[in-house]
Amino acid sequence: MSGFSPKSPPWEHVVPDKRICFDDYQLDFARFQLLRHGKAVRLEGLPLQLLMFLVENKGELVTRDQISSALWSKDVFVDVDQSINTAIRKIRQALADDADAPHYLQTVVGRGYRFVAPIVEETGAASGKDFTVSAEDLGRAIMTAAGLDPDDPPVASKPTKDS
Repeated sequence: MSGFSPKSPPWEHVVPDKRICFDDYQLDFARFQLLRHGKAVRLEGLPLQLLMFLVENKGELVTRDQISSALWSKDVFVDVDQSINTAIRKIRQALADDADAPHYLQTVVGRGYRFVAPIVEETGAASGKDFTVSAEDLGRAIMTAAGLDPDDPPVASKPTKDS
């Protein structure tokens, strides 16, 4: 297994300047974002973390126990099976993948999952250099993780004198 640990808070380690491309997609680890043809694909935080974890372990069987350990601390009490199922479903929706004829995520019944798409390009892997993120890029990453489109942010209404 790789050293990627999605449950670690971002302030505890240097964010890798890593981008992995497969088909029309680019998974940008530093910006915590999935892109298709350069446009952000809406994918919530937990499914995105799971996708990163599976891509980091490309071709390897990742068990449900390994996913649970990577995504949740032992102090967190959630319905792990349901949470994993939901995250996998959301990843498949975002990638337009079919569980019966998988192009990206293969289910190994009773065992776990495997990322099976060929990696077209991998950049910035294991550079070990310090990495900085601009305020704009950080804001875009937070908006994407929250399920908002950074290219079409909601407009806050101005308070009126009556408010």
